[in-house]
Amino acid sequence: MSGKLNARDRLARLLSVIPWVAQQPDGALIDDIVDRYAYPRAQLLDDLQDIVFFVGVHPFTPDSLIEVELSEDRVHIRYAEWFSRPLRLSVEDGARLLTAGRSVLPLTENDKPDENAASPLLRALTKLGTALGEGASEAVHVRLGNAPADTLGQLREAIGDRRQIELEYYAYGRDELTKRRVDPARLFSDQGNWYLGGWCHRAAGERVFRVDRVRSVTITSEPVEHAGPVVDTSFSPSGDDPRVVLRLEREARWVIEQYPVEFVDDVGDHLMVTMAVTAAPWLERLLLRLGSAVEVVSIDSPLDRDLCRRAATRILRRYR
Repeated sequence: MSGKLNARDRLARLLSVIPWVAQQPDGALIDDIVDRYAYPRAQLLDDLQDIVFFVGVHPFTPDSLIEVELSEDRVHIRYAEWFSRPLRLSVEDGARLLTAGRSVLPLTENDKPDENAASPLLRALTKLGTALGEGASEAVHVRLGNAPADTLGQLREAIGDRRQIELEYYAYGRDELTKRRVDPARLFSDQGNWYLGGWCHRAAGERVFRVDRVRSVTITSEPVEHAGPVVDTSFSPSGDDPRVVLRLEREARWVIEQYPVEFVDDVGDHLMVTMAVTAAPWLERLLLRLGSAVEVVSIDSPLDRDLCRRAATRILRRYR
């Protein structure tokens, strides 16, 4: 497998790999993990040896660390004795767990064995709420993003019925209203926004759409044609997307916290940042917003260093 995972995707896959491998009595083949989780082999081996091996709890004695046994083609993962002890939650821990479960409860509506049965997650949350006591379920209110409830309902219906949808969608990066036919696959929340992942027929590939930018949804009678795995992050650049290297002043550090970046080098008085660019208008707006706090060090074709100047010229021409 080519390419590398960013830190966020790497952590997400590792958290899925550990329990799956631990459940395999004879361990797991490394090639199977690579294929199953789309995990680059070199990064997987590094993470198993340099990260998982040191996972545990204080005081980090052998009985409190995860055991990793790595051979040429197979890996075994065994939980330490500490992990087999009954988990005792404080009220604060229980409230946090209850809140997290409630936040994803709407996404489990299709997991019920029949229409009149409660989902497994709802049953577990009910038991947890009972154990925590009266008022615990109302301790925290969760809001996952600003998206119309009717739009979310239509998207969930289309996913459950495995029907294609037609979207009117505002593409922020290109600053245009587009019409798409999509095979919807999953809804998820990321950093305070709802997203739809699925196969876009217009783009002929997997795409992610921010739900609050969907202007209208029409559920068609056509069944989905692409039902395979889809990306599960709000931003998934391809290897063909151009990259830009920016020199950011210290006051522009917010960029690395607000936008996905692939590489950051802290030089002291400034940052060197590498970012994938999926649409030139998005980069134009970012550069204009940063002003003198940014310098374009290098940029891949078909983009060029003058795009910010041209964008500023277009804006000034409009005001004239």
